[in-house]
Parts: sequence; structure tokens; C-alpha cells
Amino acid sequence: MVQPQTLGRQVYEYLLRRIFSGKLAPGTALREGELAAKLGVSRTPIREALGRLSEYGVVESRPNRGAVVRRLGRDDLIHLHQLREALEGMAIELACGKLTAADFARLDALAAAARDPSAPEYLRACEEFDVGLHRLIAERSGNPILAREIRRLHDTTLLMYDPAEEWELRGNGWREHVGIIAALKSGTPADCRTAMVAHIRSVSQSKVRRFATPDSGQDADGTAGLSSGAAPAGRGDGHPGRRRRSAARVP
Repeated sequence: MVQPQTLGRQVYEYLLRRIFSGKLAPGTALREGELAAKLGVSRTPIREALGRLSEYGVVESRPNRGAVVRRLGRDDLIHLHQLREALEGMAIELACGKLTAADFARLDALAAAARDPSAPEYLRACEEFDVGLHRLIAERSGNPILAREIRRLHDTTLLMYDPAEEWELRGNGWREHVGIIAALKSGTPADCRTAMVAHIRSVSQSKVRRFATPDSGQDADGTAGLSSGAAPAGRGDGHPGRRRRSAARVP
């Protein structure tokens, strides 16, 4: 029997994937009754999932509309990356010296697959390298609560996707990720933290440059903000390689 807490998490991840892929655009109303009927669940897991999305600023409550998908703005972007710097800087210090030979072989393989921009699966390979590196480091920190929060923050920042930045970020990101692996191989925690913080800050600064005003996040009734629109090439409905569990009728 599926426990309500487990089902609530599945609904949360389902809605996050829909928002991430652009199938639930900014300004879309998320009504408990309609979602419960569509997914074949009670309102309890729907309410739990919406609460989690609200906690991370992905949705917000509007008068007479209930929960609405929110367009994340410039200030949200800065704050999320500041938190990622702190948490992932700590995680990589804790993980330093704990990665196995198999871990490094996996990271080297991911790096090699994402090296050539002319490869037909280049963007997908870059995405797998990005997600794989950050999640492995979080897991090897040995702190499951820290790893969980890093995963959620990483998922949220991925919502702030702009197709125009794809090639610039991928090339810079590949070099920075390789630098992080080199720091981990050196076995010096301080160097690992420096490499991780520099990488996250570089990504944040690149994204912030695309905002014209200090706080331009608006929903579908307005303009500006980074769009969480159509999924980029190579990225399907969710993150590459993520295994999904199914329960009830949650897709």
C-alpha cells in the first residue's frame, strides 16, 4: 500500500517535472480538485505537493485563484544561488576524500561524453554531467538532509532556463565541472570548496545578466523574468537518467 507521504512526494515531483518542461507555464492555476481528479488521488497529497512547491517559491497563492505557477525573478535567482554556494560548498568539503575509484571513473566518463559540442547528444550529455556531478558530491557528503536540500535547490534553479544561454553555459560549465573533479582528486577540501563556489557563482552571474531590472519576475500576465518554457533539446520531461516510481495513477 502506498503511504500518503510517498504519494505526496510523487505528486510533487510530477508537478515539478511539468513546470520544468514548460507544460505548466507561469501563471497557470493549480487547483486541488482538478489535480486530484486528473491524477486519481485524494486532495491530501496534492495539498502536500503544492505546499512544497510554495516553500521553494515555485508556486504562490493568489486571491480567488489558489496556487499559481510563479515566474522566478532576478532576486529569486540570486538568493537560490547564494544558498547553493553555502550548501554545496559544505557538501564538497565533506565529500572530499570519500569518492571511490568507481566514482571518479563515472565522472570522467560523463565528462568525456559532454566534451564535444558537435556530438548529436551534446546537450543531453551536458545535462547528465551536470546533474550527475552535483548529486554524487551531495551523496558522498554523508549528510542525507544536506543532499536532499541540494537536490531540491538544483531542481529549482534548473526551472530558470533560458534557451539563449544554453551554449554559453554548457561550454563554461564543462570546464568548471572538470576543474571540480580535479580538485576532488587533489584531496584538498579548501580547494574543492573554492572550485564549487566559483562554479555556482559563475552560473548565477551569467543568468543574472539576462535580467534588465533588479526584480523582474512576473507571471503569464506580465513580462520579463527567465522563462521555464519549452524543454531544451536533449532534455525530456524531467531530468535525464532519473528513475521514476509510479503509484496510483500519477504519471
